Amino acid sequence: MTSLFPGMNPYLEDPDIWPDFHGSYLIELRSRLNLVLPRGFVARWDRYVWVDEDHEERLLGKPDGFVSDQGFSSGQNGGAATLAAPTTVLLPTLEAKGKPFIRIIDARGKRVVTVIEMLSPANKSRGVDHEAYLVKRQEYLQTGTNLVEIDLLRGGQRAPVEGAHTVCDYCVLVSRAAEFPHAGFWPLTIRDPLPRIPIPLDPGVADVWISLQECLEPVCVQERYEEDIDYAKAPPPPTLSEADAIWVRETLERAKQGSKAKAE
Repeated sequence: MTSLFPGMNPYLEDPDIWPDFHGSYLIELRSRLNLVLPRGFVARWDRYVWVDEDHEERLLGKPDGFVSDQGFSSGQNGGAATLAAPTTVLLPTLEAKGKPFIRIIDARGKRVVTVIEMLSPANKSRGVDHEAYLVKRQEYLQTGTNLVEIDLLRGGQRAPVEGAHTVCDYCVLVSRAAEFPHAGFWPLTIRDPLPRIPIPLDPGVADVWISLQECLEPVCVQERYEEDIDYAKAPPPPTLSEADAIWVRETLERAKQGSKAKAE
């Protein structure tokens, strides 16, 4: 499936599709960055980890290491091991969660130069995760880290900015550490192609430029999201304006007629 829309496909915002799209898009973006970054810089995919403890989320950061189960069986003759303890206790039920992002690092000094965040529904919903993201965002801005923030979700609460046209469907923010608190802002409607944006690095090092739209196309093709999408229905909430809803239907109809003409 190539993208049926000139920009973001609003059907990809479906909660059943978004998590896979989110990760796939960031991996594609990372790959393209590593093709154009100058020597000495590399892009790496990473993940924040937190736990949901009785529905109260606690941000942990990224893990330092894992111990995996390699099929070890305790006890003799395959029997279960017995706890040699004076009593037994219950531990709280913890649900591990994670959120991917991209960091560009100075490959020699292992210093984080730029962070690329693609917002998730949890980042934009009122609650602990939203507040945790704003704290992390402020940490980037105040510690000399360049920040690229990509918001391809129409719903939820946007991360705060001042002096911009914040009434938009999607948006992209590029904050250069050297120019903080000023930042570039791209407000987008559902009808706009995703922009080509600069990715700032260290002072004195030229930006690299990435087309966010060109990252979208191969993801749509490779991940086969058309198998999950019912285009007979309206895109997932929030509800489109009447004019945009008509535009979506007309865009889908043109794509359908184009496919039919090619088949003939």
